[in-house]
Amino acid sequence: MALAVTLLQAGLWALLAAASVHLLAAAVRAARLPAIADEPLANQPLPTVTVQLPIRNEGAIAVRAARAACALDWPAGKLEVQLLDDSDDGTSALLDEAAVELRAAGADVTVLRRGERRGWKAGNLQHGLAHARGEFVAVLDADARPPRDLLRKLVPPLLAEPSLGFAQGRWGFHNEAESLLTRIQAQILHALFLVEQPLLSARRAPLQFNGSGGVWRRAALEAAGGFLPSGGASLAEDLDVAWRARRRGFFGLARPGVVVDTELPSTMAAFRAQQKRWVRGGAEVLRATLRDGSPVALLGHLARHARQPYLVLLTAWLPLTTLDLVRPALAPAIAWPIVLALLWLAIGSYYAAARRRLGRSALGGFLYAPVVAALSLGLCPSLTLAFLRGLAGAPGEFERTPKRGEAARAHERARLDPLALVEVAVGVLYATLAVRAVSAGALGGALVLGGLFAGGYLWVGLGSLVDR
Repeated sequence: MALAVTLLQAGLWALLAAASVHLLAAAVRAARLPAIADEPLANQPLPTVTVQLPIRNEGAIAVRAARAACALDWPAGKLEVQLLDDSDDGTSALLDEAAVELRAAGADVTVLRRGERRGWKAGNLQHGLAHARGEFVAVLDADARPPRDLLRKLVPPLLAEPSLGFAQGRWGFHNEAESLLTRIQAQILHALFLVEQPLLSARRAPLQFNGSGGVWRRAALEAAGGFLPSGGASLAEDLDVAWRARRRGFFGLARPGVVVDTELPSTMAAFRAQQKRWVRGGAEVLRATLRDGSPVALLGHLARHARQPYLVLLTAWLPLTTLDLVRPALAPAIAWPIVLALLWLAIGSYYAAARRRLGRSALGGFLYAPVVAALSLGLCPSLTLAFLRGLAGAPGEFERTPKRGEAARAHERARLDPLALVEVAVGVLYATLAVRAVSAGALGGALVLGGLFAGGYLWVGLGSLVDR
């Protein structure tokens, strides 16, 4: 047992050190990125664009999305809007009524429904693609609020570069300041959209499509087999189709100066449901990529969620060493302080880089870093299960993320995850260990056990049970 814990602990230190180096390097490179600037508008002959809105039970939000899509600044006769309706509630009637009104105002808008809901969102988009007439295809989720000039700013790069498969903006968040949870989500995503993706895009490295707020070259979609090819992954259709297009020579472009406003999940239960779907979908794509023998660069990006099982193991073995039930053969006293300090510096620097690009104080990145770490620990059991199920190829269900942007949907609640009860129990255990550490005078250990582990597990577990 002591040898096993020693090896696990050494592996964890190596994993955290590698992650820290990666984040620090990204933060340094981000300083050399050009400042965020408004993207130029096109002033040239423009092609026909199909805007796809995948919809399921969105109610009034879907109507708002339809109006926003039809209001995009694009030449008359060259803008087609598809309302891809998978709803089984009153949303369908609202969409039909809105479509009649929009067509009367001159918009080219069609409501499309399919007989079988196969492949979830991916299948819905694929059904629309079969009926689309555009040379380019824009995808917008129902909660997206695109700027009117979205197409004017994203289509020109596609016209200029034949090997460019898609161009996408970044997400903004109108409910970012709602709570600590939404602030942390926004911090994580700002770093993705303002640091990681621009760096990948600048060197034409594999770039994932974000699923909303982007425009595809139709030829790239068709070369990749569409949104839902035979045997394709369906829970993460955006990641899947981007990887397949990349393997066929098409790359992606990130344009952080184009901002598409969206809504963040406002409850812990909704957030964990979203994260589980993203991780499981990513594991499905990883499984398909391994099967197809894809390049190492793709595998390295996709395998990032493999850290989740390791974090679960950490949760399991740490009490053993804390209670002196197991003493690792190699456990220098200075190791943990060094590793944790390096990790805090790396995470803080990474988020600080994103905040600087937004014109915000870099200090917030370092203040939020421990909160992000605690949230990651609290989520690791449910994300581990999602990752393993995706790798195993077990059939999954697309659980749509509940949003609360409209009063009509305020009653919608995320599903109860029974694993939340286990998370609460683990959180209570770690709170007890933290109290014991305080009694023993180990204040540093108490801070880690109580602040990171107990805090993370209780936040995720109780939050998922109480606020759905």
